[in-house]
Amino acid sequence: MPEIKFPSKFLKANVNVEEGDCIKFVDVGAQDDKGQWIFTVAIIPKDVGVATETKKFQMNKKNFKAVSALYGTNSDNWKGKEMQVHIGTANNPQTGEEVPSIQLKAVGGADPEDVREFNER
Repeated sequence: MPEIKFPSKFLKANVNVEEGDCIKFVDVGAQDDKGQWIFTVAIIPKDVGVATETKKFQMNKKNFKAVSALYGTNSDNWKGKEMQVHIGTANNPQTGEEVPSIQLKAVGGADPEDVREFNER
């Protein structure tokens, strides 16, 4: 029996992106009516190596720190840049349950803080 997954316009851990896949920022992002930063990203599956589809990605503070550690805080500099996906967990504040979450890392899996420190030497 096939695994049932509902399509989404947003990037979703273990639904349309998996551990080790990469994403590439397609635009510089925009804030929605709730003040959340939303980006369009291309999904680059690890076993394919080229973009297969685009999705919306809502930036949280943890992922902002990871991306900005590599590319700076101005999202104009992020367009065309890649990050690797790590699937972790986060607490869903509505249900209190631990749910899969997308945690971005430098391509190759390096911690962005380590890469920034290396680049500053």
